[in-house]
Amino acid sequence: MTRSEMIEKAKIIRSRDRFGTMAQEELDALPGTKTLLQIPVDGGKRVPVYEIRPDTPLENPAPLLLNFHGGGFLKGRGDRDKRYCCHMAQQLGCLVWDVDYSLAPEAPFPTALNESYAVTAYAFAHAEELGIDPQRIALAGHSAGGNLVAAMLIRAYREQSFRPLAALMEYFPADQTVDPADKLSPELRQDPWWLQRAATEKEYTLYYCSPEQAEDPLCSPMLASDEELASFPDSLVISAGKDSLQQETESFAHRLMSLGVPVTGCRIPEAVHGFTTNRTEGWEKALALHCKFFQSHYNRL
Repeated sequence: MTRSEMIEKAKIIRSRDRFGTMAQEELDALPGTKTLLQIPVDGGKRVPVYEIRPDTPLENPAPLLLNFHGGGFLKGRGDRDKRYCCHMAQQLGCLVWDVDYSLAPEAPFPTALNESYAVTAYAFAHAEELGIDPQRIALAGHSAGGNLVAAMLIRAYREQSFRPLAALMEYFPADQTVDPADKLSPELRQDPWWLQRAATEKEYTLYYCSPEQAEDPLCSPMLASDEELASFPDSLVISAGKDSLQQETESFAHRLMSLGVPVTGCRIPEAVHGFTTNRTEGWEKALALHCKFFQSHYNRL
């Protein structure tokens, strides 16, 4: 498939939403004040970042949560991401930056990573003028966003640039060199629905990166060195029990733990992929874990 064909197919994929749209009344009722920022990155480009301030007064300087949405690297920030970020801002009493990184296949690897990294680095470098506490900056990544968070932490260690206070990575692809069909259990391989889902995941991966690029640890964090992974901050890693990425997500968490990284790991057995932001079965448990994890770290300093 050519890049042009990928782009046309991606447009069709983005037009579908199996979870349905959120009601305008619910969107209008979301708490917080929303502001669109344009964060400068290399090459003169600016990355859209949606800043949410809670309705309650912020500390000065304030803690910051940078959010990186999911969508297989080809679906953009949506209403459910807005809802998640508004909830977190209100519950944690922090600033939230919802990063609207560029999408594949129009902008394949490493564009999304480079933009996400640049936005995070900007928050650290300009913390004082932004009213942000650089000691209380945390990262949250869901699905593809979880991959980006892990990749940013690896790159930050290599470049000795920034070190977030804590990181969330949930139901995310950690090794993109493996065919998604090979990630299925023997039982799931007998199910046509799961085989079709694996084929879709493989297509999404090809939109984002070539097989050669997939071997880069910044694309497949599981391939990073022990030294790189041992540098990770306290991490919350959540997997969905009914997800082809369950084992992969948990294997990454186990590796971090084996290297001495403080990890809070949790599997939500009844959950499917994307359940936290889509608010499908098990989402309340995950959201409570998110809030408890970040609040405990923000209050620690």
